Amino acid sequence: METIATILEKILDDLQSVGGIELSAIVSKQGLLMVYKETTSGLNSEALAALTATLYMSAESTTTRLSNQKPKSIIVETEDKHLITYAAGSDALIVVLVGNKGSIGLILNELKNATEKVSKLI
Repeated sequence: METIATILEKILDDLQSVGGIELSAIVSKQGLLMVYKETTSGLNSEALAALTATLYMSAESTTTRLSNQKPKSIIVETEDKHLITYAAGSDALIVVLVGNKGSIGLILNELKNATEKVSKLI
């Protein structure tokens, strides 16, 4: 019998097969790391989980005040990377760091599919 962690890891594996994703994680909205996959090393996964959850909660507070709606996703763009945080149900977030070789449109489409799977589990 597969555990939830194993299923979540498979979801990240499928997501990373799109290409261009340097790291992916599923974190709780409280900032706790559930699963994590990376192709580069040196990043602190626990810090990433806490920081992205904080980013999401700040955006949620802002959009709720402005439009009475919660964000589905947040995209932070730098010169050569995109950090995408996507809500996956009421308690989880999927986070990906995309290098400049990644196709943002394709990754966003796959993120939407992944969030549907995660929201059914958590």
